[in-house]
Amino acid sequence: MHITTLQSAQSYQVYVTAGTLLHLSVGQVVIRIPSSGVDAYAYTTQIYMPEGAVYAVEHSGWIQISARQRSEILTQLPEPSMVVRFWRALKTFVLRQWHRSLRRRVPG
Repeated sequence: MHITTLQSAQSYQVYVTAGTLLHLSVGQVVIRIPSSGVDAYAYTTQIYMPEGAVYAVEHSGWIQISARQRSEILTQLPEPSMVVRFWRALKTFVLRQWHRSLRRRVPG
């Protein structure tokens, strides 16, 4: 989890993955989501979030969050899928085996 604090009229763009939850603990924000059409830079969908609201990101991509007043947003990433966990475990296993083979080769 990560907490972001925005001052009044401050905004920022962030890349989020599908399934990410945005919890607004303090303040009010507007979330702008780009259109899925040709012009991906035109933000068309606007979501107004009052204090205490939660927004679940439907599609991965860039969003813009603008504060209407001082705000605190808690970002909760989704749990990794079974495939992602498998590849992470496989990568860790392969790297450990590689490091062990290097230690055996170094005289010493």
